[in-house]
Amino acid sequence: MFKNILKISFIVMFCILIQGNAFSEDYYLLMSSDAFNRGDFATAKDGYLVLYEETNNIAYAKQAAISAASMGDMQTATKLALLYQNTTKDTKDLPTSKILVDGYIRMGDVKKAISLLESIKKQEDSLPVDNVLGTLYLSQKDFDKAFDLLDKYYNQTHDEEALGKIVTIYLVKDNRVAALELLKSHLEKYGCSNEFCQKSLELLIQLNQIPLAADIFENIYKKSPTVENAKYLIWILVNQKKYKQAQEIAQSFPLNRHLLLDLYVAQKDFTSAAKQANLIYKEQKNPKYLALEAVYTFETFASPKKKDVIEITKKLQKAIEDRKKAMSPKENLNTQDAFFYNFLGYMLIDYDLDIKKGIDYVKVALEIDPGSISYVDSLAWGYYKLGNCMEAKKIFDTIPNQQVEVESELKSHFKSIQDCQK
Repeated sequence: MFKNILKISFIVMFCILIQGNAFSEDYYLLMSSDAFNRGDFATAKDGYLVLYEETNNIAYAKQAAISAASMGDMQTATKLALLYQNTTKDTKDLPTSKILVDGYIRMGDVKKAISLLESIKKQEDSLPVDNVLGTLYLSQKDFDKAFDLLDKYYNQTHDEEALGKIVTIYLVKDNRVAALELLKSHLEKYGCSNEFCQKSLELLIQLNQIPLAADIFENIYKKSPTVENAKYLIWILVNQKKYKQAQEIAQSFPLNRHLLLDLYVAQKDFTSAAKQANLIYKEQKNPKYLALEAVYTFETFASPKKKDVIEITKKLQKAIEDRKKAMSPKENLNTQDAFFYNFLGYMLIDYDLDIKKGIDYVKVALEIDPGSISYVDSLAWGYYKLGNCMEAKKIFDTIPNQQVEVESELKSHFKSIQDCQK
């Protein structure tokens, strides 16, 4: 009922405004505050700006700044916050000061942001302030100040992001023992989100702590035997060549074939991987798995016959076409799509099935991932196969020499293309 009354009052006020052709401060104030409370910050900002322009009351500029910040328009918010503080000389106003901190950070003026946030902390000694200020100190390599604030914040919240920053500080100070102890303690007590599990595992591998990673993630898996936790443990076990244990875990999730697929690929058991990809494709009709089946099938051949290659290219073409049909209008091809386009293109080129069509597929892969040396090599090889030696050399010459030296296939292609030029 109250909402209906408000609507009626707005209509009445609007009619009065039209008839009288006059500005109504009460109307705009009611409209703007209502919009802000409903989360319509754009309308609130516009309303408060009208109020400020018509009344010159600087308090309305402040409300417009808060509304702009709430909708993410930090450029407008910062201008209005500065206007408020310069006009009122109230440089300790918390809402506008916080907006200015955000503005300074976005502009890259970290020193100004730190100075202002230190002033805010004297007025509001809160955990969010500690977290932001600690992060800014860290960005300036003021590790002692950063540690004190982030450690305080982490001990109260057990926030993963803060933990990651503290671990970074320990490592910068060459205190690996403290970093590993803190990370181990957190993971065993609180577990981890998918993203933080991944980051933690990468860090432990980087620090050559595979046994510790196995111990930690085994405990995590025992406490919470989810598919995601199983994936991390399986990856570690495969890294340790404990394939039997990894397979036992994967097989405990019979409805999730992806675990077994990842396990087979890690062991380079491409025959089993192709069969598993085929089963997933039949269940889900996801063209990605039809393409993976084709790729893994190709990997099973020591020297494939032409009829086998033709069959594989047909599957890849179907997968690519089905993928295009299934894509939403706003969706773009991704790096995995690029891999399939290049794989198909290279096969059409290398086995002389349809070189021009193969080049077209490779070009699509390069549009998605222009920095891929493999795709550049495929394109150069395509032009070589067409007999266009000049174009092949021009494209291949964009590949760094040091890369050519370490990859046998690149070396072989380089020699062929150079000889072709002669």
